[in-house]
Amino acid sequence: MNNGGQKALYDNADKFINLANEIAKSDRSTGVGAALRFAAARYSAYEASLQTKTLAADKDAKLQLFAQEFSNMLQVNIEDYIKVQTQS
Repeated sequence: MNNGGQKALYDNADKFINLANEIAKSDRSTGVGAALRFAAARYSAYEASLQTKTLAADKDAKLQLFAQEFSNMLQVNIEDYIKVQTQS
């Protein structure tokens, strides 16, 4: 991904995070994170359906791709928070 694409990714992600933070002000449960993950899963399924005309046949490959992308993103972000916690 080029720098412009990466900036757009982060800017768009920040919009979702800001909305989640706003919702969390009145919902102190873990429901906000779960809702955000559910929304990401639902939108990812929609996105997968747009990428192929044979989603049933491509289902396992799409699941693996999205799961790997999420795992990589989660790994990077957890490492960032580990750094934050160790600096406190």
